Amino acid sequence: MKKYVLASAIILGLSGHASAAGPLPSPVTKSKPTVGLGFSFAFGAGKVEPSIGVRVFSGNVKGHGVATLGVDYVFGTQRIRPTIGAAYLGKNSYIGLDMGFSLDGGGFDFGLGAGGLKTAKPSTPLPPA
Repeated sequence: MKKYVLASAIILGLSGHASAAGPLPSPVTKSKPTVGLGFSFAFGAGKVEPSIGVRVFSGNVKGHGVATLGVDYVFGTQRIRPTIGAAYLGKNSYIGLDMGFSLDGGGFDFGLGAGGLKTAKPSTPLPPA
């Protein structure tokens, strides 16, 4: 249960929805879902497993936190690992945390990954009203 709460807190925190005062003001930008490719390490069951994966990001604006859905191919065990997580977008890059699970009933694990994607620049802020 703690794993689910931690993953939810990470996603909400990076998306800006967990603040009692609401999300922080940011420039007006049209953010679009995008796809990226990356390398990650899964930590679980007392071992570290490297993998390569594809992620779908909820947005594409540089400097923003986004939610992710993805799938990894784990080299050592030759398995597919579906994931859900959160990432921070840099200039055409990302770094993220995710929670993955094994399709063969192996349970849940956590991962740390980085990779590339096409990001957009934030728009300039609107002038004060």
